[in-house]
Amino acid sequence: MNLLPELVKSNLHIHTHFSACAAADMIVPNILSQAIKKELKKVALVDHDHDNKNDLLNKINLVKNEVEKFHPQLALIVGAELSAFGINKFGDTLAINRKIDFRLYSTNHYHLDFWEHPAERTARAYAEHTLCILENLINTKRADCIAHPFVGIYLRDILADRTQVTKALSDNELADILELGKKNQVGWELNTKAIFFDPIFAKRLWAIGREVGVKFLVGTDAHHLSEIEEPPVIEQKLKMMLTRA
Repeated sequence: MNLLPELVKSNLHIHTHFSACAAADMIVPNILSQAIKKELKKVALVDHDHDNKNDLLNKINLVKNEVEKFHPQLALIVGAELSAFGINKFGDTLAINRKIDFRLYSTNHYHLDFWEHPAERTARAYAEHTLCILENLINTKRADCIAHPFVGIYLRDILADRTQVTKALSDNELADILELGKKNQVGWELNTKAIFFDPIFAKRLWAIGREVGVKFLVGTDAHHLSEIEEPPVIEQKLKMMLTRA
């Protein structure tokens, strides 16, 4: 567990008010003030690209302009939470992708109406579908990190027990896709919301990921200022969930 004290100094999944799902007070000065107050060393601002209300690069530039005004006392990345919404289906073009400093991808936002679903809506089918999306995404070298990986948290209207998705993944399948990510220098997010939703899988991801030697990154998926927490708090939460029997 000695990796965690260093990992939790960064929060690489924070949404600004440019994400429609974020609170109105998630403006850049508020976010950075909170991050400094909580003694974070590094943050990433990653707004969604799936609302189609603003041009993605324009949103990124607007956030960067706010960052420049603030002169934060911490390392900061402005990127995006991008969408791999099906097998070889992406919300961004390659030309746009290459202009983004930090490319955090979701492959499991199944609650969105444009997201591709497997032919059969079973836990195993969703597990296989997610693996196929991930394999294709990783091989395109588009991604820097995978957000809330594998979990069925967004299948609330489809599966009665959404944790069955990760239970349908074998350890060998998980190790293989993590190996592929490592080969292509793709990180895997320890997303605090996803970990609390599916702690049994979180423990598997952590154990197998460390065995494979993958790069883990921490993100709270913050949509509210209160979700930008100090490193010791995040570390304690992760320790509790990742070591729980």
